[in-house]
Amino acid sequence: MKTINEIMAIASGAWQLLRMRVVYVLILCVLVLIGSAYRYDVLSLGQHKALMVDVSLMLNTLAAILVAISVTFEISRELREGVASTLLSKPLGRTHYLIGKLVGISIAGIVITGLITLGFCIIFNSAFDDAGIGQTMLLGHLLVMASIIPMSALAVMFSVLVPESIAAIVTVIAIWFAHSTPALDKIKILYGGILPDLNLFNLKAEAAYNVAGSISWVYLALALAWGIIYSVFATSLASLVFGYRDLK
Repeated sequence: MKTINEIMAIASGAWQLLRMRVVYVLILCVLVLIGSAYRYDVLSLGQHKALMVDVSLMLNTLAAILVAISVTFEISRELREGVASTLLSKPLGRTHYLIGKLVGISIAGIVITGLITLGFCIIFNSAFDDAGIGQTMLLGHLLVMASIIPMSALAVMFSVLVPESIAAIVTVIAIWFAHSTPALDKIKILYGGILPDLNLFNLKAEAAYNVAGSISWVYLALALAWGIIYSVFATSLASLVFGYRDLK
């Protein structure tokens, strides 16, 4: 119980993101962009339903990436300013510190992408009375929400492995490669190895065109479990390196 309380105390620092008004302004802007896809019925040759789903998935994924990257700045700042040293001078292990950051930013990311998903469902149902939210559409957005966990783990790992000046850049590059696993299929050490296969969380056309039966709830559960397992691996690697790092 004490360990959990320590982890949650660290995690609460990342939740400050949810107290920033600009975050909700940006979420509103995202929802406006999603809703604007309804006006492209002529330009999209009647494919504005699929366009709305595709825009929603793309912007939700972008939001998840930005949230994950934010933790690299937070960890780097705390290490630079000595805040981390102050925290770790208490009965708190370095592993607990990293887990707390991972849990905190993951929860913040799930809340933000969840709000976008909820907004999409409301907008889609309002725009298309004759078409409800299909299972594949919903699963596509839930997978984006789940993807925040392995992406946050990547951000935490690179915050420790590389200098703070390039931590965010390296994280962005790693996430981009992890979303492009077909191109990395021949590089086994990257594909399914050091980098996660984030393509598992991207339904692409299946969600946009609501291909019935293509993805099940079991798939969502397995992808989520895989993301958690990868997060354990990435955090363990980060903790191993962090244990030998001198702090200010």
